[in-house]
Amino acid sequence: MAWRAGIVSTDGEREVMALMLTTNAQMVATVLRENSVTEGQSLMAAIAATRTLALLVDDSLRALVHQARARGATWNEIGEVLHVTRQAAFQRFGGQLTTQSPEEQTMNQPIPEAGAKAIKVIESFLAEDWEGLRATFDERMTQAAPVEFLKSALVSGLETYGALIAMGTPVSYVIGDYTVVDVPMAVEKGDLTGRVSFNADGEVAGLFFLPADQTTHKGEGGKDES
Repeated sequence: MAWRAGIVSTDGEREVMALMLTTNAQMVATVLRENSVTEGQSLMAAIAATRTLALLVDDSLRALVHQARARGATWNEIGEVLHVTRQAAFQRFGGQLTTQSPEEQTMNQPIPEAGAKAIKVIESFLAEDWEGLRATFDERMTQAAPVEFLKSALVSGLETYGALIAMGTPVSYVIGDYTVVDVPMAVEKGDLTGRVSFNADGEVAGLFFLPADQTTHKGEGGKDES
């Protein structure tokens, strides 16, 4: 089920990139297999998802190279995998890595009123307020989640899980430079977690709706916002 939309360096960016890559690739693969029986709306959503994948490729490659470097890989090894010289690999990916320790990261505080902001984002999505919703997105999220993709994600989610019954108390926590908020959601056919990621400026960097039993909560010690 592709009821997800999003993008958010550090652990937070990698987590959201992975979700976005999986979601869009699944949508494109499904539509390709359906071929001639694909509905027009699904086909347009798949085209939008393919464009999103193209946008994600360079960011994903850069994140993986930085991850490999952090684990001790040499520029020569990376260059061999990419079929370029070590100098070319360094010139392309040799930017500064984060030097912030895990202890320093845990000292970061969520953005103000993160829970309320996350609930408003989810409400805008469910109300099909595309203009208002996209006005909260950061630049990469705006590119990655066009209106057609959002519409298709909503239709798919409603068909799979049914309408929203209630939302619970949001829990906010920090991953790298991002504030992540998990909002419990009771829906007609089960429970979901609405996950909204915000950058330091309070812009939406990721929006996901995940089955509650599949949610990996990285925010132990997170802040309940009751």
